[in-house]
Amino acid sequence: MRNYRNALVEVDTILEHLFEEDFQKIPPKIINAIKKNKNPDYEYNYDNSIELKDQPMCPETKAILFNIFRDYLSTQEQKEKIITMQNKDRMKAESIQENKIKQQNISEQYNSDDIFKNRIKNKNDFVKSDAKNIVAMTEYKESLFSKIINIIRRLFHIN
Repeated sequence: MRNYRNALVEVDTILEHLFEEDFQKIPPKIINAIKKNKNPDYEYNYDNSIELKDQPMCPETKAILFNIFRDYLSTQEQKEKIITMQNKDRMKAESIQENKIKQQNISEQYNSDDIFKNRIKNKNDFVKSDAKNIVAMTEYKESLFSKIINIIRRLFHIN
């Protein structure tokens, strides 16, 4: 918040150096809001020998000045170009954000640590489910012929 209030001091100082006809294009309500909300303890020195683009200023100041230029000082053609440029930037930002979300989902889905945890978990689940689903093996029943042969072997102690 402090940077914003300091930026308003910088904006006010820069606007004071505008040509009068450009300054008149900015609504008084905007000028009053800037003056009312600026930091009274901050001082900004504007150097007339340096171009505006080379003046030292905080990023918030640049953003505020950009919005003032777009809304009040630019021609209709400039305004259309700016709006088109901002829309493209928003679309790029949204696309980047969507890609980040997709990448995050993919990395969560295919995280190597989680893959191995899931395999172990799934293996345990498989073992547990196998234990529950064990089907009794077919019981071996000795045929009549085998029983007779085994009885004869026992009688003669043949292995």
